[in-house]
Amino acid sequence: MPAPWNVNIHYDGTLDALVPSTARSVLDVGCGDGFLAARLARRVSHVVALDLDQPVLDRAQARFPDVPVTWLHGDVLADVVTPGSFDAVVSNATLHHLPDTRTGLRRLSTLVRPGGVLAIVTFARTDWRELPWAAAAFIARGVANRARGKWEHSAPTVWPPVDTFRQLRAVAETELPGARVSRLVLGRVLIHWLPPTSAGSDIGTPR
Repeated sequence: MPAPWNVNIHYDGTLDALVPSTARSVLDVGCGDGFLAARLARRVSHVVALDLDQPVLDRAQARFPDVPVTWLHGDVLADVVTPGSFDAVVSNATLHHLPDTRTGLRRLSTLVRPGGVLAIVTFARTDWRELPWAAAAFIARGVANRARGKWEHSAPTVWPPVDTFRQLRAVAETELPGARVSRLVLGRVLIHWLPPTSAGSDIGTPR
């Protein structure tokens, strides 16, 4: 039987690739059905999977009962995890669930150790300037879904996203100096940020 596939699971691979091989601790924010956390746990010794929705967290834990992941119920905007305690923080299709993008990015940035990595795959609302990209992404998703078969996730859905691509980029540039914000082929947006290794230096410097 083929492994479950959808666009979110597809971009788990993108986030996994951005977590350096030296990472020893990773936080998956809004882990949903648990695929990204389980994937990371193959090579990272300490993976914490955080989600606000207890039923979906229970399903994720049941899906991966033997995977060494710490499944944590809670709100990332509350004090459920200690700032600066992770080599990498990743999040797939969760940022638009948070009440405010600026507050969300600011909070996520505090959870990463200096010299770590923050990587987010999220959605953007389409405005008229983004219509060509949105149309191309719609076609690409349709082809991929037909070719791979779309697995329906069990996590709560929030739609539409509040921010356009340009708004996301503007907020990221303010809250995450040096962040790279890019469009992805299947209609998602990638935010990739490398915190400075020390105050006032190496901001956004690729490694």
